[in-house]
Amino acid sequence: MINMLKEQVLNTIKKYDLINENDKIICGVSGGPDSICMLDILKDLKEELKFELIVCHVNHLIREEAISDEEYVVNYCKVNNIKCYVKRIDVKKYADNNKQGTEEAGRNVRYEFFEEILQKEGANKIAIAHNKNDKIETIIMNMLRGSGISGLKGIEPKRENKYIRPLIETERTSIEEYCEEKNLQPKFDKTNKDNTYTRNRIRNELIPYIQKKFNPNIIETLDRLSELVLDEEDYMQNA
Repeated sequence: MINMLKEQVLNTIKKYDLINENDKIICGVSGGPDSICMLDILKDLKEELKFELIVCHVNHLIREEAISDEEYVVNYCKVNNIKCYVKRIDVKKYADNNKQGTEEAGRNVRYEFFEEILQKEGANKIAIAHNKNDKIETIIMNMLRGSGISGLKGIEPKRENKYIRPLIETERTSIEEYCEEKNLQPKFDKTNKDNTYTRNRIRNELIPYIQKKFNPNIIETLDRLSELVLDEEDYMQNA
């Protein structure tokens, strides 16, 4: 699984031209399976692809385990000689002050911090650990909200030639197997099981129901749909 997944990620990087020689990449790492898998693979690829890697971790100060998550990321970076920036911010307070939901506030805080370090370090790209399952969940969310054709793209591999997603063609099960085989012992966010959030209900209830009752390959089916939409959009833009 380890070599297979590295090869898959490398193919994704080449397919979508995500990383070029001399890139300086900010890597957003929460300490969960997705981001620690991405970091571990990029660490192993940086000599081959000739790029620099810097880690950013945001402690939202929401969960009791947040300090443990932070220490885990910092320690991983120390052991592997990777520069690491950490920011602690009370996201619930930030959300209240800005009249935002906690999830939206957390996302805004993370991206603001990534941009801040990108400017400070003179970096040019930000690696985000969205995987194939995240992409499909986003497509379903967009469909339920009545989005247009563009919503069927889900999460794109690259945006603005700055935000890159090396795991976008990798399924969550493969990521978790990789972490287990390499004994990375990532941190798990218990809020991912909280079905008061729409995305979590889609992930934990709707997709398993569709897989059981309608289409066991729904992840691959919607991924193909996304690819078709991307191809059509690319054709229209370049016609």
